[in-house]
Amino acid sequence: MSLQAIIMAGGEGERLRPLTCLLPKPLAPLLGEPVMGYAVKLLKRHGMDSIGVTLWYQPDKIRRAFGRGEKYRVRMKYFEETEPMGTAGSVKLAEKCIGGTFFILSGDGLTDCDLTQALRFHQRKKALATLVLKSVPMPLPYGVVLTDREGRITRFIEKPGWNNVFSDLVNTGIYILEPEIFSHIPDGGSPDFGKDIFPALAAAGLPIYGYETKGYWCDVGDQRAYLQAQRDLLAGRVDLPHPSGVDPNAVVSPEAKVSGNCWIGPGTVVEKGAVIRDSVLGEGCTVGRGAVIENACLWDESQAQEKARIAGSVLCSGATARIGAEMGDGCALGERASAGAWSLLKPGVKIWPHLKAAPGAVVSHSVTAGDFTAPQWTDQGADCDSMESACALCGAFIKVLGLRRAAIAHRDAEALKTVAAGALSAQGLRVLDGGTASAQMLRLWIHALRLDGGVYCQGQTIRFLGRDGAALTQRQRTAMSACVLRQDTPPAFAKKGELIPLAGAEDLYLAQLIPWKTETALLSPVAVYCADPKILCLAKEGLSRLNARNARFADKPGEDRRPGETGFLISDDGAEVIAFTAQRALSKEETVLLLLALFYRQEGGLYDLAYLPRAAAGISPLLPKDDSERCFRLQTVLGDGLAGMLLMAEGMKREPMEALLKELPSVHTHSREIPCRAQDKGKILHALCENETRPHSLNDGLHVRHENGYADIVPDAYRGLVRVSSESGDSETAKELCDFYQKKIEALVEAPSGISLKKPEQGAPPA
Repeated sequence: MSLQAIIMAGGEGERLRPLTCLLPKPLAPLLGEPVMGYAVKLLKRHGMDSIGVTLWYQPDKIRRAFGRGEKYRVRMKYFEETEPMGTAGSVKLAEKCIGGTFFILSGDGLTDCDLTQALRFHQRKKALATLVLKSVPMPLPYGVVLTDREGRITRFIEKPGWNNVFSDLVNTGIYILEPEIFSHIPDGGSPDFGKDIFPALAAAGLPIYGYETKGYWCDVGDQRAYLQAQRDLLAGRVDLPHPSGVDPNAVVSPEAKVSGNCWIGPGTVVEKGAVIRDSVLGEGCTVGRGAVIENACLWDESQAQEKARIAGSVLCSGATARIGAEMGDGCALGERASAGAWSLLKPGVKIWPHLKAAPGAVVSHSVTAGDFTAPQWTDQGADCDSMESACALCGAFIKVLGLRRAAIAHRDAEALKTVAAGALSAQGLRVLDGGTASAQMLRLWIHALRLDGGVYCQGQTIRFLGRDGAALTQRQRTAMSACVLRQDTPPAFAKKGELIPLAGAEDLYLAQLIPWKTETALLSPVAVYCADPKILCLAKEGLSRLNARNARFADKPGEDRRPGETGFLISDDGAEVIAFTAQRALSKEETVLLLLALFYRQEGGLYDLAYLPRAAAGISPLLPKDDSERCFRLQTVLGDGLAGMLLMAEGMKREPMEALLKELPSVHTHSREIPCRAQDKGKILHALCENETRPHSLNDGLHVRHENGYADIVPDAYRGLVRVSSESGDSETAKELCDFYQKKIEALVEAPSGISLKKPEQGAPPA
């Protein structure tokens, strides 16, 4: 048969666990109907009765639930992946069954989108692909899409951070495609529509459009969204048929209280004194005397015994909340799990299938095969409060990045490093132990030895680095958190691993810092200060290799400066360096510009990194960031205090420090942090982008070009604030620019409705 639509139903539903531990996500029940059933009904409503379904996770359960489509009066054909193929790769399995324009829907989304109107838009635009878009207040979990006034898509941002929320239009996963799309999907690999195919089509200038639906759409991705979707159905916000009220075959005591929007399924018994508010009770459930069920969902055959209290929670099939048990908001019992009599499950606690919370227990953490909570991430890495959490994180790191060889080092965390190293080697890795070192040293070891990644321990924090020592992306961190929660990590001792001391670690590091040939002696006197004795020792060896004949070293600056001496103060962690002469200390901006100028002399080019000052363009043309060795070295000299010090010392062989500084362009900066609600960060950025008429760019925040300077507006990734920084050739203009954007953001924050997306008053920018 010629298929008119494809439903993608291969997802595992990791964020919905434990609801999806034993059930594919498309089969999660919404008012007794599998969520995928609503997608089938929508397609049928719009005249599509030949439907293909792509499968991967627990495919047989979906086949049994939907059969050939007889229940829905459609014809269904299944396409099963033998290995993960990506969204585009899975759809390509159906290529031979596609004869014309076709739709793609997600089997785990709830929508009443007008597909007929979307198709008309697609045909009118003569599009190769049309994506159905939806405006949402919190776009972080989704793929953000930017369009022009005609609806043509100009840019994709996959699961953005707050610094990239330039639009509130997100990709719903509903597509209208022409059969020609298959010529753009490669064979093999795991190509994804949102990450790979559609961005490539837009970059190639092919007709790819976005249609904004005004209908209902919900990605049933986590438990909160799952419960909200059921509430929206019962409240009539979704234009799709569904049951409501009390089924005629349910038994509800006249002395029970049922209020709000509810559905009580057939065979369910609600006893005397029970209270049911705004909740869903599936088929064959039991609610005991005096039990209270509020904003909750009980799947088929589950029980809330006498005096149990369940709020904002889910009980999966056959689960039991025993007498007097209490479950707070966001809790869940997996299939046939139980909360013991008079136990208390604090908000967010989840009990995996067939497991139990003990009678009378106060449960603060989820109960899986072990007892792990989601990692707490900061700019520096993940906090570890136990050996178990360290081992779980290391296992998740291996799983997500596919590691085989890694390096490890620490600073003031010998015990944590020992645990992490053991966890890595126990899961089959070849681990090179660098002992006590800086994070910068670890990064260069990973790069020089072509390792898959590295682990750095400091205090109670573990920092994970990928290839070339790159920091983990937000997507990788999220994936690691999911692995920890569901304990999806490689088995210990299944493969033989090794823990080997990293021989010649210091020489390897210094060889990366001084790749140039050096014969001329450094005649100018220098002084190097650092509280870390190892970094100070490395600085001494590095300057020795630069033929520094007049250098001295100490843990902190003193009063004994020598005439013509240049000082370098390296931070304790080795990440930064401050240079100073007898006359003054260099500002941070001057230090960066000096390093850029010296790098340009050595390497012949600068790369446009996100944190470069705009004045760098006055030193050299900026090249796009790439994976070249020179780009890596530029990142090194800017992010490693010892590397920066050695580059400045090498530059002083030709000219003294004061002469080098006279050649630099003038730069002054100011910065502000404006508090706001965390959920409003994206709206603030979106409002500023919508109304900015000056030249600007959108990359890791909003970057605006003014006549005499620049301004950057970047929401903080972890805290409820927006950071404004400005740059100009003079300090007063830089301050005025910073003040200008601070006032605009504060006006948005203080708007009576929270955030106004109407055009804010422009005011007068600095002259």
